[in-house]
Amino acid sequence: MAIKLQAILFDTRSIQKYIFASNRLKTNIGASFLVESAFSRELLHVLRERFGEGEVDDVTWREVESPDWTKMEQKCRIGYIGGGNALVLFSEGTTDEELVEVIKSFTKRLLWTTPGLRTGAARGEMVLEADGAYRVTRVKRADGEEEAIDDLTHLVRKLRAQQNLFFPAVSLPYTGLTLSCEASAETANAYDVDDVRKESRFLSWEVKRKLLAARQKGGVIAPAEEALLDKLRSILRTQALAGETLPPSRVRAMSDPEELARELQKYAFPSEFEKLGQRETEDYMAIVHIDGNNMGEKFRDCSTLTKRKNMSRAVYWKTVLAFCMLLADILGDYAAMQKHLSLEEADDGKMLLPIRPIVLGGDDMTFVCTAKYALSFTRTIMEALNDLGIDTCGGVSILPTAYPFFRGYEIAEQLCGAAKSKMRAMRTEESSCWLDFAILHGEQPPTLEQIREQQYSGKCGAMHFGPYRVDGDASKPEYVGNLIEAVRQLVQGEGRMPMNKIKELRAVLAAGRHEHAQFMAQYHRLIASGGAMRLPEIAAWSSYRESLWQEGRTPYVDAIEMIDFYVPEEVQHG
Repeated sequence: MAIKLQAILFDTRSIQKYIFASNRLKTNIGASFLVESAFSRELLHVLRERFGEGEVDDVTWREVESPDWTKMEQKCRIGYIGGGNALVLFSEGTTDEELVEVIKSFTKRLLWTTPGLRTGAARGEMVLEADGAYRVTRVKRADGEEEAIDDLTHLVRKLRAQQNLFFPAVSLPYTGLTLSCEASAETANAYDVDDVRKESRFLSWEVKRKLLAARQKGGVIAPAEEALLDKLRSILRTQALAGETLPPSRVRAMSDPEELARELQKYAFPSEFEKLGQRETEDYMAIVHIDGNNMGEKFRDCSTLTKRKNMSRAVYWKTVLAFCMLLADILGDYAAMQKHLSLEEADDGKMLLPIRPIVLGGDDMTFVCTAKYALSFTRTIMEALNDLGIDTCGGVSILPTAYPFFRGYEIAEQLCGAAKSKMRAMRTEESSCWLDFAILHGEQPPTLEQIREQQYSGKCGAMHFGPYRVDGDASKPEYVGNLIEAVRQLVQGEGRMPMNKIKELRAVLAAGRHEHAQFMAQYHRLIASGGAMRLPEIAAWSSYRESLWQEGRTPYVDAIEMIDFYVPEEVQHG
C-alpha cells in the first residue's frame, strides 16, 4: 500500500564559482568541504534541532539497499543526498508551515556556516510505493498537450522554475564605505589571523569560513582534511570486505586496501599549489576535471527512489575507489617520482603527494596535480572508473602555477565539454571515454575555441589532434596511448630527433604544403645518408608520416608540446 508524504527537494547553485573562484588552494579546499557538508551536516543539524534526534532517519538511505518506504517510523527521513541535491521526506501529518520553517532555518544557518552559498528548495506532496515507485500524474504543458510525470520530476521542475524567479542574497552588500575583501571583492567584514603564514588581514566572512575549514590550528587537523581522509579510509575499509567485486585488471593496485590505508598515514595532501612537486625551472601544474557521461539521463531512468538512492551511493563509492586506485599507483611509484619532481616534506614530517583532490565523491571529480603526471593520472582514473562501470570524459588544463586558477578551471571544464562532444559523435557505440588537454601560457583568449583558433590553426588545418580516446586501442589514431608512445619516442626513442629538428618541425607544421615538402625531402636525405632520427613510428599514424597532414589534421603538434610534460617510461602509469 502506497504512503502519502510531504517532501522538500534542495539544491545548490553556482557551485563551481563558489569553490574555484580563489587563487589559493586552501580556500578552494575549504569551499568544497563547506558545499559537501551543507546537506550531510548542516541540513541534518537543522532537522534534528527541530524534530528531535530520534525523529530523523539519515541511516536507511545509506545502509539499507531495498528499504520499505511505506514504513515511516520517524518524523522525517533522507531520501537521498548527492549531485548537489537532497531529498527529505516528512510524515503525512507534517504541515506546510513546518516545511517552510525547515527551509527558513536551514538557509538562515547557512548564512553563518556557509556564507555565500546559494541554495534552492521546492516542497510538495509525494506518494511512494514500498519499493520507492513514485506516483504518476498527468499534467498539461504550455503547448496545451498533456504528459505523465512522477512526483519527483514535478519537484525537480518546480525547483528549476524557481531558479529563474528567486535570487537569494547570501552576502552582506558592499556600501562603498567598507573595506573590500582582496580575495572576493565582497565586504571585508571579518579579521583573519594566519599563524602559519604569519599574516593578518581583513577578509569577507565567506572567505574566512572557507580558510578556517581548510586550516590546521593548534595541532588539530583541518576539518576539510579530516573529512577527506575519513572518506578515503571508509571506502578502503569497505573494499577490504568486498575485494572480490573489483575488476581483474584493478585487483593488483588494490590487492590490500587495509595496507594502503596504513601507508597513506605516512603521506599528506598539499594545501598550496606551489607544493605539488614543481621544480623551479618546470613551474607548471594541472587542473583536471572528469565528468560522468550522460549521468543526468541515467538518474532520470531510475524509476524508483530506491534505484536513485542506490545509484547515488554507487557513484560515490566508485568515484572515491577509483581515486584510491590512483593513490595506490602513486605510492608504489613514489621513490621514482622523487627523481623527476621536487616533493617536499610537510610540517608534520609526512611526505607530500603530487596530487590534491578538490571535488571527490559525486558524478564529477576535480583535482590538481603536478603537470608532468597530469595525463598519466587522468588516464589511470578514467580507466579505473570505466572498469568499475562508469564511462567518463575528462579535461586537463596545464598551466603555470601562478596562472589565475578560475580561468584554468573554466578551460578544464571546456576541455571536458569538447571530449563529451566527441563522445556524443560516437553514439553508434554503447559508450566511450575521451579526454582533451590544453597548455596555457600567460594571457590567452577566454574560451577554448578561441585559443584553438588563434594558436593551433595552421595553414593546412587544425594543429590540435584531440580529443583522445581512453578506452580504445592502438589501431585508432586518437587513442591516448598512441600520443604517449609518440612523446616517448621523441624523448627517449632509439631514433629520436634532436631538439633543434623537433623545434623546426613544430614551425613547419604551422606553415603550408611547400614547407612540409621541403622538410620531408630533407628528412629523407638525412635518413638515406645513415641518419638515425625518425618521426614517431605509430602504426595508426602511418598515413601522416609522408605528408605530415591528412584531411586537415596532424597529430605531431600535440606530441611535441607534451615533451615538457612527459616522464620516462619506467615510472609511467596506465
